Amino acid sequence: MPGLRGMLFTRRSVLRMAAAGSAMLLAACQPKVVEVEKVVKETVEVEKVIKETVVVETEKEKIIKETVAVPTERSKVVFWHAFGSGASRDHMDQFTSRYNIESSTYVAEPIFVDLWTLDQKFTAAIAAGQPPDAVTYTIGASGLRAEAQQIMSLSPYIAADGFDVAGLVPYAAEALEYKGEIWGLPFQPDTRVLYYNKGQFAEAGLDPETPPETWDDLWEFALKVDQIDASGSLQRVGFSPMFGNVYVFPFLFANGAVPVSDAGEFNFQSPEIIETAYWYKQWADHYGHEELLMFASGFGTEANDPFMSGLLSMIVQNNRYIGDLIKYAPATEWGVGMIPHTGTPASQGAGYDLEVPKGASNPDGAWDLIKAGMSREVQVGGAKLAGWLPSVMANAEDPSLADIPFWDVVVASAKVTQGRKFVLEAPSWFAFVVTAFEEVWDGLKTPEQALADAQAAAEKEVENYHAARQ
Repeated sequence: MPGLRGMLFTRRSVLRMAAAGSAMLLAACQPKVVEVEKVVKETVEVEKVIKETVVVETEKEKIIKETVAVPTERSKVVFWHAFGSGASRDHMDQFTSRYNIESSTYVAEPIFVDLWTLDQKFTAAIAAGQPPDAVTYTIGASGLRAEAQQIMSLSPYIAADGFDVAGLVPYAAEALEYKGEIWGLPFQPDTRVLYYNKGQFAEAGLDPETPPETWDDLWEFALKVDQIDASGSLQRVGFSPMFGNVYVFPFLFANGAVPVSDAGEFNFQSPEIIETAYWYKQWADHYGHEELLMFASGFGTEANDPFMSGLLSMIVQNNRYIGDLIKYAPATEWGVGMIPHTGTPASQGAGYDLEVPKGASNPDGAWDLIKAGMSREVQVGGAKLAGWLPSVMANAEDPSLADIPFWDVVVASAKVTQGRKFVLEAPSWFAFVVTAFEEVWDGLKTPEQALADAQAAAEKEVENYHAARQ
């Protein structure tokens, strides 16, 4: 289909040709009197020249009327996003540029707003009655913004367009539903998996093609690849649950723990969570708390991060880490496996969603932009360019993504990934759990005491919420 300029060029060409053709037809429009000479042979073979008058009829001119829609000026969609650099910024720029080329109705105006100041700027824009039309936010707290009447429900748009929310990555779709309404669509969700060093596995006599599947496997493999000198100094650590992109929850879910019930009740003292805390302590006791702190002080970023530099044999990171390994550690042989579990595979996910602020001047345009973000082209392109997990499972399973190393593991992990449940009265409840595990790790409290204190703190936050509204 030709672009706007191509369409204009084609139409002008047609009009010029039509004008030229009309001039010719008008010139030939009047009847002409033509003298025609005929030669007639008679039986006596005497030739005669006969002149007769012939009227030549011309074809009447036809006028064809064509209705052409004259394009109107496109309306602007102000779009705040949180990607300022790197491959994720490149993906965002490609997404909005593609949209602006293809849309005949709207034009996106992307504006970068960093995550550290987003809440402050967003709240101020809402209060001033000048919010953006669309915004990216971290998945998991849309219910808080919905309750504060800061964002619009997308359910009417979803129903009107018949958008299939059942096809979304399960944990992300669940995280964006609140009080029976859907408040955003996942744009760049993620999942966490285990990365391991194949060369170090082979060196320790382990099968480099077989990652650990259970907690017992993980412990056994770590002991084999550890390198600890005679003085107890750590030269290489097989694994530590405190290192990587974890924040406790991937292992809680992998141990079958349910920190918050569907009814919003806290279960921080459940056997599964206490067992996981003891498991964390086991790792700290094995390597030594102070030794691990000293060991971690030598960590860097990018090519000097602990896994890429060979200091850690196994680490939990999200799926975008694949791109980092390809870029910064091309000489390292690595593999990917599901997070080791105690019986049922599980993982934890976060990432970003797309929402429409309350009071947006162009909510229809915002929804149109959000829908475009769900397309195969945008999502598969984002996975290839920046390693993001597509939010539509059919896009995540696109055959063209098979070229990304271990993408099949990423997809399998996405299907069993869980998110942190939203609790209106205590939206930051998870911070109490993380603090409890840090206290256990540091040897300050027993798992039972740390988790009892965490539950009491979360319940106190709920109590304060209700007291402030009486």
